[in-house]
Amino acid sequence: MASLDPSNVRRCAQSCAAANIRRASRAITRLYAQFMAATGLEPTQYSLLVACSLTGSATVSKLAESFALERSALARNVAVLEKRGLVKVKAGDDRRTRKIALTPFGEATLANALPHWREAQNAVEAKFGAERLHRLLSELRVLTEATSHI
Repeated sequence: MASLDPSNVRRCAQSCAAANIRRASRAITRLYAQFMAATGLEPTQYSLLVACSLTGSATVSKLAESFALERSALARNVAVLEKRGLVKVKAGDDRRTRKIALTPFGEATLANALPHWREAQNAVEAKFGAERLHRLLSELRVLTEATSHI
């Protein structure tokens, strides 16, 4: 049986991409949630509304891929938005696909949430630096792409 080396455990804690990115994700999600609370939207719900707005009408598979989520996890999130009347799920081009689109209420909710998102974004940029944030987001996109097909 191998013995546990505390220095290896420390190195793991300091350099593990998964653990550190998840920690940062939880922290930033909490911050955005505070700013978004008045809208009644969670940050993940807000992001889904943005994606639906940008795509017009995307399939569940396409949205799941863009969020790096399992289809079942995305479907649960979409079900909440649909129940609230923010999105409409309709049949796609064939019977195997479903498309998700914003409802008029979803569009209005998104429009009302945008200023709250902007406040959260401004707070992050003020603390972290706008240029630094831009570079980080660019690197995260590259990291996502590099690890999505392993």
